[in-house]
Amino acid sequence: MRRLFLGSAGLGALPAWLASLPSALERVVFVPTAANPLPSAPFVDAAVRLLHGEGLVVERLDLEHADGVEPAVRDAQLVFVTGGYAMFLLQHARRTGFDRFVSQAVRDGRLAYAGISAGAALAGPDLRFFQDAEDPGICASTTGLDLVPFTVLPHRDRGRADRHDRYAARYGGSDRFISIDDDQAVVVEGDAWEVQASP
Repeated sequence: MRRLFLGSAGLGALPAWLASLPSALERVVFVPTAANPLPSAPFVDAAVRLLHGEGLVVERLDLEHADGVEPAVRDAQLVFVTGGYAMFLLQHARRTGFDRFVSQAVRDGRLAYAGISAGAALAGPDLRFFQDAEDPGICASTTGLDLVPFTVLPHRDRGRADRHDRYAARYGGSDRFISIDDDQAVVVEGDAWEVQASP
């Protein structure tokens, strides 16, 4: 069964989601790649601290500098993908085979997926929204991991609500896009999903 946590920025709801997973978590593969182009990314270290605080072994996998991912991900129970530049993340997810291997493992229920901002968007079917906002020349295709039938649009409460709503209306409506505030996350179990707020 697919299990995903797709957030915007806040991690308050993450510990309860981790505790709800049926298998005992021990090892997390942490993917900070989307944040690499940023001059500063304190949210990356904040996420690592939270995961360590939950008693998890965190192993970093930077897709920008990786040749492949299967050995690193094979025995993990969770992959955590941070925010940053979505198209940069997609480029390296494709180049390394992360998109194929992780997609299959999550669909099979062997791996849970947590993504924040760009990492949340990557789990959806298409990242065209982010190509419009970022460098349009990075990826020839904007197809995401397609783990869920919608694309998460993060940071609605940072003045992006109108842009999110216009984009959703133009490209298929609210069933194809879920716009969330920074303190919200979409929690997915199988084919069911709900938006949860951080406590």
